[in-house]
Amino acid sequence: MSHKSKIVVIDDDRGIVLGVQMRLRHAGFEVAVAYDGTEGLELIRSQNPDLVLLDVQMPNLDGLSVLKSLREDPDLVTPPVIMLSASLQDQQTALDAGAHYFLTKPYRSSDLIDAIASVLATPA
Repeated sequence: MSHKSKIVVIDDDRGIVLGVQMRLRHAGFEVAVAYDGTEGLELIRSQNPDLVLLDVQMPNLDGLSVLKSLREDPDLVTPPVIMLSASLQDQQTALDAGAHYFLTKPYRSSDLIDAIASVLATPA
């Protein structure tokens, strides 16, 4: 990798975001964070990240709605998306909606880093 991969993390749980942010920075990634779907969409459009970590269940604009908005935006090259949820029921819905990977909360940080590495290594 010739540059630091930029990851946008969108999750309404500030404790999770802080932990993920620290782990990702320690692993050598650039990290930008948003705490709701609306803010996350704006961040994705302005930051052009290499990957998005997106919580499914959030108030206002949930993760699936964010993913749908990304996929429907003709002016945006949609980055790969890893969906995160405490509900395994969300897995198939997220994958059908275009997520590249799904992790069930709680997850080990090593599983998160492995998922990110795998998705980033997959050709678009």
